Amino acid sequence: MKAKLLTVTQAANLKGVTRSAVYAAIKDGRLAHRLVLGHFAVREADVLAWTPAPYMGRRKGTKLSDESKDRISQAQKKRWAQRRKNG
Repeated sequence: MKAKLLTVTQAANLKGVTRSAVYAAIKDGRLAHRLVLGHFAVREADVLAWTPAPYMGRRKGTKLSDESKDRISQAQKKRWAQRRKNG
């Protein structure tokens, strides 16, 4: 019996995640894949068995940590200062 292959978009729609999440899982080795005509293809059974990693972004209204603030470019800091100044 042949395994049903899905595109990255189909896999993302099946799991209710973004295509970026599927690509990240492929890159990290959490989701097996094949190359078909230069495109990633994943087995439907593998997608169904895969548990996507939870989103780890910052929640709205949460303050940035000092470490995160250090990574922000000077240009961005100037834009924020300008916005605060202009209201």
